[in-house]
Formats: sequence, C-alpha cells, structure tokens
Amino acid sequence: MKTGISVLIFIGLFIWLGNLQILNFSRDWPLILIFLGVITLFSAFKKRKRYKIISDLEKGKISAREAEKRLRDTTSHP
Repeated sequence: MKTGISVLIFIGLFIWLGNLQILNFSRDWPLILIFLGVITLFSAFKKRKRYKIISDLEKGKISAREAEKRLRDTTSHP
C-alpha cells in the first residue's frame, strides 16, 4: 500500500512539474519508468526479507522475540 501511495505522489509531482514547464513529458518519460522500477525493487527486497524472517521463525532458527525485533527493524526503515 505504501508503494501505491508513493507512486501516486510521484505522478502528481511529475504532472505538477510538467505544468510548471520544469519537466517535459516527451523527454522525461523514462524517469517515470526508472522510478517505478526502483520502487518495485525496494518493495520486493522488503517482502523477501520479511518472508525470510518468518521462514526462520517457523524452522526454529530464531525465537519469536528475535523475529519480532527483526520485523520491526524492517518496517521502521522507509
């Protein structure tokens, strides 16, 4: 959900800067693709990290407290 909000904010900012003629859509459209790609990568890495923590907890490799601490650490960083 945070990814969707970030995308909407970026699109709004991009349109606003286009209206101010700071950005040119026909020239700067690759920036949108790059930004969306970077957001998607970060989101995927976060999900993968959370999945690994849950997997380690289920396998008994870490305690519930350790899993909670690690999950909080992953969600506290933007």
